[in-house]
Amino acid sequence: MEELCREIALAIVNCAAKNGYIEGQIAVIEELADYEKELFKFMLVETRKFLDRECRQEISGEEIISLFTYVSAKAGEAVSCWVNGQTPEFSSHGMFDGKVPMYSDDKVMAYFKTLELPSDMAKTFSNWCRENPDFCSENHLDPIIPLFEALKWTWRIAVNLTVCLLEKQGFKF
Repeated sequence: MEELCREIALAIVNCAAKNGYIEGQIAVIEELADYEKELFKFMLVETRKFLDRECRQEISGEEIISLFTYVSAKAGEAVSCWVNGQTPEFSSHGMFDGKVPMYSDDKVMAYFKTLELPSDMAKTFSNWCRENPDFCSENHLDPIIPLFEALKWTWRIAVNLTVCLLEKQGFKF
């Protein structure tokens, strides 16, 4: 599965590097990796519930953009919680409507408001889908798999951005 989604992961990471969101290696913090697993399990369940409730099989373009915004905000929130000794609590509020709350340090929130990360990553995902229209059918994959791969890498990039921001403010990891 990971091998199949390598292309979308590379597209996301390459876009992030090109746009200055990544310099060097992405920070890996074990506790944050655990939050990532929890968040993506939660998001998958919530996405399925949302589609069932809406009686649809596909997520709209606006909802995809909202998911990228959601995952970016939740990454910043998770890092802020972690450094403050708190456990992040994930809710589906804002996941599909673009009204994503971010419960975080004021400096982290202000920083994230300046970033184009969610829209850049959503555009990259959209372009990748346009360039690979038969990817899911040819590989017998649910279309949510490449989307969640792109979201996963967006999460990791947003975590890295938050860690770098906090390091610049004097926090030691």
